[in-house]
Amino acid sequence: MQIKRVSSILLRLNCIMIPRNETPLLRFLLAFIAGILIAVYFPVIPVAVTYFITGICLVVFYFLFAWKRKKYRNRWIAPLTGYVFTFFSGYLLTNLNTDKNFPSHFRNHPMPQGFFGLVTQPISEKEKSYKTTLKIISLKEANSQMAVSGNCLAYFSKDSLSSRIKYGDLIYFSESPAEVKPPANPAQFDYKRWLGFNHIYDQVFLREGKWKLVEQGKGNWLFAFSFSLRDKLLNIFSENKISGQEHAVLSALILGQDDAIDQEVISAYAASGALHVLSVSGLHVGIIYVAINFLLSFLDKKRKTKIGKSILIILFLWFYALLTGLSPSVLRSATMLSFIVVGSLKRHYTQLFNTLAASAFFLLCFDPFLIMQVGFQLSYTAVLGIILLYQNILNWFDPPGWLLRQIWSITAVSLAAQIATFPLGFLYFNQFPVYFLLSNLIVIPISTVIIYGGISLLAFSEWHAVAALLATALSWVVHGMNAIVLWIENLPLSLVTGISVSVIDTCLIYILIASILAFCISANQKYLLTSFFTVVLFISSQIAESIIILRQEKMIVYQIKGYSVLNFIDGRKNFLYADEALTKDRGKMIFNIYPYWWICGLDERKFEVIRKNRSDKEYLSCGNFIQYGETKIVFVNEVLKPDSTTIIPVDIVMISNNSKIKLKELIKIYHFRKIVVDSSNSLKTASRLIQEANELGIEIYSVLHQGAFVYNLQRK
Repeated sequence: MQIKRVSSILLRLNCIMIPRNETPLLRFLLAFIAGILIAVYFPVIPVAVTYFITGICLVVFYFLFAWKRKKYRNRWIAPLTGYVFTFFSGYLLTNLNTDKNFPSHFRNHPMPQGFFGLVTQPISEKEKSYKTTLKIISLKEANSQMAVSGNCLAYFSKDSLSSRIKYGDLIYFSESPAEVKPPANPAQFDYKRWLGFNHIYDQVFLREGKWKLVEQGKGNWLFAFSFSLRDKLLNIFSENKISGQEHAVLSALILGQDDAIDQEVISAYAASGALHVLSVSGLHVGIIYVAINFLLSFLDKKRKTKIGKSILIILFLWFYALLTGLSPSVLRSATMLSFIVVGSLKRHYTQLFNTLAASAFFLLCFDPFLIMQVGFQLSYTAVLGIILLYQNILNWFDPPGWLLRQIWSITAVSLAAQIATFPLGFLYFNQFPVYFLLSNLIVIPISTVIIYGGISLLAFSEWHAVAALLATALSWVVHGMNAIVLWIENLPLSLVTGISVSVIDTCLIYILIASILAFCISANQKYLLTSFFTVVLFISSQIAESIIILRQEKMIVYQIKGYSVLNFIDGRKNFLYADEALTKDRGKMIFNIYPYWWICGLDERKFEVIRKNRSDKEYLSCGNFIQYGETKIVFVNEVLKPDSTTIIPVDIVMISNNSKIKLKELIKIYHFRKIVVDSSNSLKTASRLIQEANELGIEIYSVLHQGAFVYNLQRK
């Protein structure tokens, strides 16, 4: 562990050393990010260490050589060596930050008697449990303890003891954490991967009586103070009779506590393009910065006072980060703005790009996996878009009057940010909010008022009359903002969904945007030619994808607990066998099924529910029997008794609804290729059937154990 820490410190010191030319750090940042990405997808530690040592030797050799013999024709060696060194620095630093690679990680010590875990996050309440993160600090083995490392997601059953868990509590439990499961359905959100990027690979569920509190107050004092302070501030909202979704949204806007927001409200903000308002991030920290910068503008007259102003602004920004519980998004935004504040002391325009790159470099040195987080990518892309495009868009139009100028300024910011981030929205969220300009034009000014009003309420909470007045006003303003967002969501075509692009498509879109903008600025025809070839490549990619879509023929049995779900996809034809209750539950459909349909080029609104007792050119459905093309499926959900000596040939036998059928009886009725146990069964039933199948040598697939079942269809 000591070697790991020392190596990490040395790497961080080396990585922030930059040459002094126009925008060097931007290029070095790209090399550093490339090293991180290669390490994420190809984590081979010995190779990385070898190349890193080679890179250091090469750098040392060159500088010793250059000190004695400087030649103009060799000027390219130094930057190239620097890029190689930076690349392998990113590679090695990523591997050093992957805890599970080290013998000290708790998962590398099988069968311990118990675990000592430190609570590193305040608990969040779920429907049936409390959730937090544990840092495993030691294991109990026989009569000794062993120091270990690693994080673990922990769920506690609801009881009086678990409801009082706080940050810094040290607990002991004997239940062994299990590896987080991969997504159950194709194209579903990969929660396991997301947790891995946050250095969490395991989870544990602790029931009442299966754990005990060992000690309190063992966490970092700064985080403990921050969480305690945030809880006290949240209580001020409640004490002033702000409740319901007004309290939930206000808590999210001011203090970053968004656990209590209803899914309906979240969906409305997402559909209107204003979801960024509900998480304390760059917008909120930026609003605080604007206010402080304005209040301290009298210090701009002299160089020394301007430096003092910058120090005060940075202190205020980090104090606000402290108020919000030092969440990762706020820390990221505060770091970015702190670098920008320092960089603004210099007058060069290109310094802003170096400053932005420096803040990203700084954050990635401490956690390389930040580059894999959507929030990090969107934040920096949006800021970069605003830097590059805002002023040019603002110059398109010069409206008369102060109010129109403010409206146009907000519109220009929204356009600049949206142009920079919409390809990432396509890639990660498969959607585009049509009325984002309208929603931002309304929501950003209102949210600014709410933030200033909320901070004023917290500041004047001891003056009860003033606090009550502010609380009443805030409740009405938040209620009005929610109502406006819901209204925008219900406008025709408010949200375009089902957009599916690959990583390569996303890169092509960004190249197209960059080349068009470069042509508009410089009028150089080479950028126009680049745009043309990019469009050709993108169209070719879409044509190839369309051909693949038209040729697709598959059957999918999804894993959705308590449901039997069968899906036939044939080209762009889409047939679904499922309960009506599921098809009307948009939340479950979006989470489990729609993402795969989008990847398959299907419109989620254009699918046909398979009806019983129907026969046409598409499919045959009769009782518990379905035939699509040459593929024959029979559903077994009850005990069957053979009534003839004829064995019915089918391809798939689907066992559902906890059928008590014995497989030795089933083989007397059907001749089949495979048994599929769907997710309408219990784990107990599925396990029994798996055991029986193994004893009889029958091929079986349990959707509950193995995830969704995908089967290639046979055409007529």
